[in-house]
Amino acid sequence: MKKLIYLALPLLIALFGTAAHAEEYTGSYEGWYYANQGQTGLTLTINEDNTGVFEFYNMPGRSNAASGSYTVTVSEENGVLTVEGGEWIEKPSTYQFVSLEGTVDGGVYSGVVSGNSSWEFVLNKNNDSYQQIADSVFEDHRYELITDGLNWEDARAECEEMGGHLVTINSEAEQRFIEQLLADSELNDSADVWIGTAEELGDYSSWVTGEAVIYTNWGVPQPDNLGGGQHHAVIVNGDRGSEGGSYYIRKYQWDDNTNSRRPYICEWETWSDSAEWSTPELQEAAENGLIPDVLVGKDMTAPITRGEFAAVSVKLFEAMTGGRAVMASDCPFNDIAEDESRNYILKAYNIGAVNGMSETTYEPSALLQREQLATMLTRVYKRSEWPDWTLETDDEYTINYSGVKKFDDDALISDYAKPSVYFMVKYNVLSGIGNNLFAPRNTTPAEEAEGYANATREQAVVMSLRSFENLEIE
Repeated sequence: MKKLIYLALPLLIALFGTAAHAEEYTGSYEGWYYANQGQTGLTLTINEDNTGVFEFYNMPGRSNAASGSYTVTVSEENGVLTVEGGEWIEKPSTYQFVSLEGTVDGGVYSGVVSGNSSWEFVLNKNNDSYQQIADSVFEDHRYELITDGLNWEDARAECEEMGGHLVTINSEAEQRFIEQLLADSELNDSADVWIGTAEELGDYSSWVTGEAVIYTNWGVPQPDNLGGGQHHAVIVNGDRGSEGGSYYIRKYQWDDNTNSRRPYICEWETWSDSAEWSTPELQEAAENGLIPDVLVGKDMTAPITRGEFAAVSVKLFEAMTGGRAVMASDCPFNDIAEDESRNYILKAYNIGAVNGMSETTYEPSALLQREQLATMLTRVYKRSEWPDWTLETDDEYTINYSGVKKFDDDALISDYAKPSVYFMVKYNVLSGIGNNLFAPRNTTPAEEAEGYANATREQAVVMSLRSFENLEIE
């Protein structure tokens, strides 16, 4: 394996104007860079306190890089942002800090690596919609802080009405995640936030889900039912009492409190609803990391959008290859900038899994049809099997779908999709809908209204799992 052999130099990124403000560059970025080890995946996080994290990783079929990360410090002078290595978090043997120099244009950072004109880097800044999703998911559960105050019973009912439940905190790691969720909010220090246990639940021994309370973070001496009217648990957003005193609750510890109107946190399991046939395979898909964060907590029986399926295709590609996809630096779609799946669309486009509905539009909210599902899954397989495969070179690669009986509605399957449909049927990834029909696409207004050929989220995830299990990568 080739190693990084160059010395650390500053990362110089020119910003708009001469006086860069924190909000201009604070955030997370994803992309890639070239160096001795080839094209390498890269993420960069810049915090408001002028610190950050630089992480690099292997791109499937593109580099021999190990994974590693280190802290960075950030400074700005005369419109030039300098990001320098601080200390290693995870250091592969013999690796040293990488340096980049470049400019920013439209949220895309690009330039050269270590002053070498033949080495380059490109970083795309994550948009707010994606970042909000990413920041709200922990271990395949989704969380939301709702600041409109309700009493505990109404907050519980509201979460359940939305397909979730009041938050349950089952580990220190989950507690820390909730703390970050609160820290990122605009709640004042005096706020107390409902969580999902109460005196009525076995004297705080059970959560609203029926799970036992195995992790606790009570303040001193809580729960104490002060005054006889405190029967429900909160997490406090600021210190209460005095340290060392008989009453002291540190910020983010738990307290019992009166049943007033307060903010609350809802939590959703990996999905909110699924059909009986799909549930076992959805559970297996989750165990294999095949459910993207944009689907966590959602109704899996609902139709899947093109944006959501881009995310599914990326997770499948990463599972098949054992690497991580990166976003395309040059993409023609002008309708994805603020979509929550934008990062995934750029990654799926980069690996060739998706194409546009026109030269300049992707239509992320459009519903995916069954022949499109088959085609995109097959493209993921091709790119995983043959790293040099692209949409442009597709004719140079052959897949075997011999011996598969044609569907009675074969004439309705688009020519571009037929090889993929029958390939996926051959390897038991896809099947028809009955009566030897495949239902490839909606062909009439009535079918469109009915959603006759629309793929659902659970179908997409289950077919992704079957692709992962049934399509062997050499």
